[in-house]
Amino acid sequence: MENLEHTLRKTRLRWFDHVKRRDENSILRRAVELEVEGRRPVGRPKKTWCEVMEKDMRKLNITEDMAENIKQWRRLISCPTPRVGY
Repeated sequence: MENLEHTLRKTRLRWFDHVKRRDENSILRRAVELEVEGRRPVGRPKKTWCEVMEKDMRKLNITEDMAENIKQWRRLISCPTPRVGY
């Protein structure tokens, strides 16, 4: 049975791939890259989607640029253990 953490990471990274391939003017891409002005309430800052994506990619030793090749990207994100040398 697949590890839950791996399954969630794989799903998030597939969605990231989908967003990354969209046109720069797409509403989906603009929504992900949106930065809201103003101040947050007092307390620990919430994690953003981009921060979670960076953590997931660091764990698997992959970069955003690798998402351009869909076959390679799907192979890289399907592996539950971190890859070295890619």
